Amino acid sequence: MYDDPVHGPQSVEVVDIRSRQLTLQWEPFGYAVTRCHSYNLTVQYQYVFNQQKYEAEELIQTSSHYTLRGLRPFMTIRLRLALSNPEGKMESEELVVQTEEDVPGPVPLESIQGGPFEEKIYVQWKPPNETNGIITLYEITYKAVGSLDPSADLSSQRGKIFKLRNETHHLFVGLYPGTTYSFTIKASTVKGFGPPITTRIATKISAPSMPEYDTDSPLNETDTTITVMLKPAQSRGAPVR
Repeated sequence: MYDDPVHGPQSVEVVDIRSRQLTLQWEPFGYAVTRCHSYNLTVQYQYVFNQQKYEAEELIQTSSHYTLRGLRPFMTIRLRLALSNPEGKMESEELVVQTEEDVPGPVPLESIQGGPFEEKIYVQWKPPNETNGIITLYEITYKAVGSLDPSADLSSQRGKIFKLRNETHHLFVGLYPGTTYSFTIKASTVKGFGPPITTRIATKISAPSMPEYDTDSPLNETDTTITVMLKPAQSRGAPVR
């Protein structure tokens, strides 16, 4: 006949914690504690993610330490060790720990919305579905990738801006009409930037601008005709026809 274990695992502590794993250490125990040569040691843990509670249990086959893997970053985890033999079970005190932050996931592509005008574009987006910590910055790079106006010089139509965690929108100005721009957005935590996501938005075509005419006399004038010099209109986003 066997008796229940004398007590649960003691001196349980977390000796290493990272974004997706943690290592536990405890005081080794022998037959005087287990009261049986056949016993199991398990770690039971739980956490809440997206308002849903997750619980799990893993069998430990090491004597005094164990690494729990596959965790979520920046997550509060409640855990305890349980020592059991055929007669009963004794648990350790509960530990409450938090995993470290990690780089965030991508900004959801479907959340990026653009409001185009002739010379500006209003862009807004939502935070990553998996922030993996506290978002600190957003980096947005943009550049012109093509225009309906073949004469447009797009070499200077590019740039980079940074927005704070609560600034999920920006108005890009000084753009060229009838031009497609690529916008690449990525979020960061203290661990660095996550993967980028890119979308394209085009400005609207603008009416061509007409040149100014001086008040000089016409080139030729008769009783029935007047000859004048016409200046070409300046295109703004598309060829003038």
